[in-house]
Amino acid sequence: MFDVAIIGGGPGGATCAAVCAASGSRVLLLERGRFPREKACGDCLNPLAWRVLDKLGVSEAILFSQHTKLEGVRFVGLDGGSVRVPLPKSGRPELGITRGRLDAILLQNARDKGAEIHEETTLTSITRHASHWQLDSDGGSFSTRELVAADGRNSTVARLLGLLPSLLPGERIGLQTHFSAPKELEADIELHFLREGYAGLAPVGGGEANLCLVSRAKDLKSIKASAMQKYNLPENQSWRSITPLSRAPLLAAQESLWLVGDAARVVEPFTGEGIAYAIRSGALCAEALLARRPDRYLLAHNALYKGRLWVNQLARAACLFPALGTAFVRLGQLFPPALGLLTRKVVGNEPQ
Repeated sequence: MFDVAIIGGGPGGATCAAVCAASGSRVLLLERGRFPREKACGDCLNPLAWRVLDKLGVSEAILFSQHTKLEGVRFVGLDGGSVRVPLPKSGRPELGITRGRLDAILLQNARDKGAEIHEETTLTSITRHASHWQLDSDGGSFSTRELVAADGRNSTVARLLGLLPSLLPGERIGLQTHFSAPKELEADIELHFLREGYAGLAPVGGGEANLCLVSRAKDLKSIKASAMQKYNLPENQSWRSITPLSRAPLLAAQESLWLVGDAARVVEPFTGEGIAYAIRSGALCAEALLARRPDRYLLAHNALYKGRLWVNQLARAACLFPALGTAFVRLGQLFPPALGLLTRKVVGNEPQ
């Protein structure tokens, strides 16, 4: 019998596992992949995560690994016009770092703190009993008092429990790949508004760049072909995909069931906040879980997102209607503080 079982070994799950294990709880973590592994992600570590990373004791390891300290965001409109907004220089930096490197550090930290981790293990069924959960997987069966879903926007836990919302019509798809960074790419994030959707480009250390493409399914072939031509990518270039990019939020906590990261609430990838939200919600979940206070987690989870959802909605609108995004670029050219304010809201330093 485990005290806590966590499904998913990404940033949210690994953070929750580390905090719970460090408290003396018997922690199980099931991860269907084998680390290190890459994910369809923008690979940007927002400064909002540093406080938790410091408490976990992994900040030095992350900064020692290959990464790029990002210095600015360049917005590019449909007409090719652009405006660059520098990132805040005070406080901890925004990093470009691959999920392969970051997630491996976080999962190893959870293992070092005492969590029992089973990789390459897929959850197949969940049975709820009066005092515990029965988890069946292709790697065996387990019992746990508390269950944490940290397995992303297409959460297996939510699906098996009948909680996963239906997909919205016309939902977008994201594609992501790594390739040798273009010589002209500096330490900036580039966000390109395109007729089919948008593209994000960021250096992630080791001479690599992360390229993300987002569009509706009908435009996916076109946006991919344009990107492959622009960046001279080979026909056999490896791509990762993800969908949906938006989804109704789920209740983050109820009796003995907890959701963190994208399993609870999906944010627009354009904002680059997903990893930070996963890490911070994982820590908040662990603290409330150890106190057996789901109400505390609900309040903290709502507070985490409160005041920032308007940025998410604005970013989503700009991506769905690229002409609107281009208008923002033109506004930024005429009045740079406008885009500067938005950028600081998205990638600014963590509030105290």
